[in-house]
Amino acid sequence: MEVRDERHTGFADRIKGSSVVKKLKGIKNIRLIAATFIIAIALLIYSTVATENALGAGDGEVSSSVADPDESRLASVLRELEGVGRVETMITRDDEERVIGVIVIAEGAEDIAVRLRLLSAVTTAMGVDKNIVNVYAMK
Repeated sequence: MEVRDERHTGFADRIKGSSVVKKLKGIKNIRLIAATFIIAIALLIYSTVATENALGAGDGEVSSSVADPDESRLASVLRELEGVGRVETMITRDDEERVIGVIVIAEGAEDIAVRLRLLSAVTTAMGVDKNIVNVYAMK
């Protein structure tokens, strides 16, 4: 007497018994190849995300360039003011390229008169309101 198995095979059982899986099992070092492939995909995704975050393009609200010529030009003008010394600037723009913030870091900014001159020079040069300009002393 023969007993027939009339149970329905599940999806996982059908995949395990497929010819593709049997061929893959026959390949030497398939686990090493699969692991290498997964690591390569993960590194590709990571490099894309890291690049977007570094450039500030990940959030979509504020875009900036790495070497802004306006920042360099503004810093060179501000350096010429009396008592300023070394200067670093950062200009933040929105999607329409409007200036939404300016940061100035200068050696002489601990002096209130120098700070006011810097503020006045930036607002005049950039044509922006003083409320979006911040001046800080360099350490």
